[in-house]
Parts: sequence; structure tokens; C-alpha cells
Amino acid sequence: MVSKRRQREYIGYRVYNTQRALHKSLEACVAAAGLTPGQWNLLSQLEEHGAMTQKQLAERLRKEQATVTRSIERLVQRGLVVRTPNPQDRRANIVEATPEASRLLAELEPAVARRNSELAEHISDEDLSVFFDVLDQIDANAARSLEEQ
Repeated sequence: MVSKRRQREYIGYRVYNTQRALHKSLEACVAAAGLTPGQWNLLSQLEEHGAMTQKQLAERLRKEQATVTRSIERLVQRGLVVRTPNPQDRRANIVEATPEASRLLAELEPAVARRNSELAEHISDEDLSVFFDVLDQIDANAARSLEEQ
């Protein structure tokens, strides 16, 4: 007989609840700049990895292309992102962060870094390293389970 688990014992439930709390925490950091956590993540990915197609960006963000397209549109309107036609594929656009986006991210960095430090308070570097390794393994296990379906 299979024992019945309480919801809080499931990895997905715990990670989801933690992710929601982290989202709200990041939201408090970036809201003053008029960004959502998703927009901040999108801009951060472009800043770190450079210009890319909307499809590549959607894959990196693990979001549906339509969702990313809407976010890009809002950021284009604010002058934080530019879209240019892809010279290799006229059906695709290249997305790039603007200098204004770089300035805004640099302005937000101290608050985001401070929040990150607060979240890691009372957790040793060794424990954080193990935590990140475990998250990576859970991520890989989840991806593999999707491929097997």
C-alpha cells in the first residue's frame, strides 16, 4: 500500500511555494523601476548573454513565445529593448537590450544583490552550494521526465 503524502512533502509543492515568495520579494525590488520580475529577468538575460532571437530568448526564459513577445513589446515601448529583423531569417527578430536598460539594471543591482544576501542569511556557502546542486539535479530530473512522456 502506498502511503499518502501531505502536499507539503512534494518537491514541486515546496519549490512552487518558495518560488512564489521569491517572486514577491523580487517584485518589491524592481517595482520602483516599473518592472515586473519577468521583465527584469528578460532584460538581465539579454544583458548577460547579448542579443538573440525571440525564440532563443523564450527558450532561455522557459516561457511561451507569445508571453515573451508581449513582454518584449512593453519593453520596446519603454525604450529598454530594440527588435531588428534577423538577417538570416526574415521571419524572426533579434532582440537586444538598450543602453537605457543597462543603466536601469545597474541602478537596480544594489537592491537585488542586497535582497539576495538577505535570502541567504544564516545559510553557509557550503549549504548554498549543495542547495544549488540539488536544484540543478531536480531541474535535470524534471526535464528528463518530460522527455520520457
